[in-house]
Amino acid sequence: MSYTLLRGSFVIRYPDIPRQGPEPDGDTIKFRPDTPGLVEGLPRPSGRPPGITRRGISVRLEAVDALETHFEDTHQELAGADLARDELLRRLGFTNVVFFDDLPNKVRSADQDSLRGHVLSNGIDANGRMIGFVYAGEADQPDGSSVFVDEALVDQSVNAALLADGHTYPAFYGTLPTTLRAHLAASSRAARAAGKGVWPRSTADPDGAAVVPDEASLEKLVIGPKLFRRAVSYLATGRTDFDGFDEWLRADPVHRDDRLFRLDTLEPSNMHDVVAAAGRSLQLTVWPEDFVIEPDPAPAGSPTRPGLAALSASR
Repeated sequence: MSYTLLRGSFVIRYPDIPRQGPEPDGDTIKFRPDTPGLVEGLPRPSGRPPGITRRGISVRLEAVDALETHFEDTHQELAGADLARDELLRRLGFTNVVFFDDLPNKVRSADQDSLRGHVLSNGIDANGRMIGFVYAGEADQPDGSSVFVDEALVDQSVNAALLADGHTYPAFYGTLPTTLRAHLAASSRAARAAGKGVWPRSTADPDGAAVVPDEASLEKLVIGPKLFRRAVSYLATGRTDFDGFDEWLRADPVHRDDRLFRLDTLEPSNMHDVVAAAGRSLQLTVWPEDFVIEPDPAPAGSPTRPGLAALSASR
């Protein structure tokens, strides 16, 4: 499948307003494209336009899901979450990155506030972020080139390195080509089998359920980040156990009960079909590389392809 090449700079700190700067984590980083019109010209399967400003746009790394350093005033196990973030920054070339003590997700200082790099993207997600494979340094091809991405090119990305080292969980959406998904799934399985990264501490997965007495306990666990995000939002409603989790998921088929395609059964399903939850017990019953997540559907009337003006601006 062809991706659009975007040249630009990865940005981790705003020198004029550092305390209001980006908050890089293990699967998201700010990117300032050389040609903003190229971003406007990307497909938007969920109907959401790109959230780009003069300072750039957030890039959500394709195929990976890192432990949350921050989500709705909570976080996951910080040892794994911070390590994934630090590894992403290291592989992009950032050095001596120091975060504020009172704002632990914002960069206080670093040897570089921004570094040249490039992204291979095939669209905008439901949150207005650019989805892509990220690479350090300059690309050989011109800005805006259509690039066929194969397994060898994927393996050069930071995304692939994070999966291979077990720093992130896999997260495969329907916009990811099948050949690349299968390749990256094999890499993630190998990392799990070798006990790399987060995998020795992983719980609430097919190997066993997690016992979650409260939100504070949830923050210390290593579980699939998507399941964590759903559990945090559920517990925020005031519930103290997971007896109503299935019903809560089903009540919102867009923002909670994601549409899936099960690769183990070759059947369409939903998030509730791969979760077992009751009492204090929570478990993802299928490994995350064994299902494909469908992007959020576009609201009625929302364009999923860029308009003519955006396409003209990108040329």
